[in-house]
Amino acid sequence: MSANFIVEAEVRAGSGTAASRRSRRNGQVPVVVYGGGEDEQYLLVDHNKIMMQLAVESFHSALVQLHVGDDLQRAILRDVQMHPFKQQVMHLDFQRVSRKDTITMTVPLHFSGEEEAPGVKLEFGILAHSMTSIDVSCLGSDLPEYVSVDVSGLEMGESVSLGEVVLPEGVSLASSVQESDLELPVASVLAPRIQAAEEEEVEELEGEDGEAVEGEAAETGETPEEGGSNE
Repeated sequence: MSANFIVEAEVRAGSGTAASRRSRRNGQVPVVVYGGGEDEQYLLVDHNKIMMQLAVESFHSALVQLHVGDDLQRAILRDVQMHPFKQQVMHLDFQRVSRKDTITMTVPLHFSGEEEAPGVKLEFGILAHSMTSIDVSCLGSDLPEYVSVDVSGLEMGESVSLGEVVLPEGVSLASSVQESDLELPVASVLAPRIQAAEEEEVEELEGEDGEAVEGEAAETGETPEEGGSNE
């Protein structure tokens, strides 16, 4: 179940670009709430407070409580528009959600057991994350803050695929996920770059030595075996 965030909001009096600019100058952020069989609602939230909530990872996949006066609405964050170069929130979109509605959300992945993984602990490999989030479908009441991925059993060169990720009860991969996507790696244990580079260098040197021997044999008319015989 997602964290219970409360967003205090007020009804936006004006609309349009000029009204939005005035609101931002006053430290507020324009918000649009839609869905749930109701008309769009135009609100304002405090910029500093919403910035603090946006900094929390689970807020982006949480079932949020929007308080507008005495009215309480449950919603999920659908879009965040930031200023191109300032740390300023320009606009937010929320979608109303009932606990009985099936919704599709992007949920972060949390990896556990990295230090215990043999490929990391014993072979000094590096755990590489190919995915940091996945799209899931579930009821609003079952929406998880994150999905945990256990990597404690990974050896060097092994990986956990998307199809191997264990989802919480009542949660499934979104319909947009294709069957072929299930084979994609979510996390893998890779050899350190220095080690990989050294192995490549050794292979290159071995290849050069082999080419040199063949070249000498070609000049003398002897095969490598004939040139090395003492008989």
